Amino acid sequence: MSQAVWFPALIIVYALVSGYGLYLLKASQEFLSSGFLLGCLFYGGGFVIWIFILRLFPLSIAFPTAAGALIIATQIAGVYYLKESLAPTTIAGIVFIAIGILLIYANTAKNHG
Repeated sequence: MSQAVWFPALIIVYALVSGYGLYLLKASQEFLSSGFLLGCLFYGGGFVIWIFILRLFPLSIAFPTAAGALIIATQIAGVYYLKESLAPTTIAGIVFIAIGILLIYANTAKNHG
């Protein structure tokens, strides 16, 4: 399977796993509660996926894409699960991040497809 297929799949899984782990860490009521420990497990799983991404893709592609995807995932988790609100400027920032991710992916798919 080509890198053009693996790249977005790994980035999405990384963002979902890490974002869910961060949500669990934030939502846990006590330091060593089951939610906190599960959050550590998910966030640690995201770290393992991150190492895998780094071994497959150049840092200059992997880092901005993964960081951007994680920012978007945590914003969605904050709104959906924690009932946080988004300012219009934050929404604009999310849109710009998504555009940046798509531009990086388009270049990656073109060069490594």
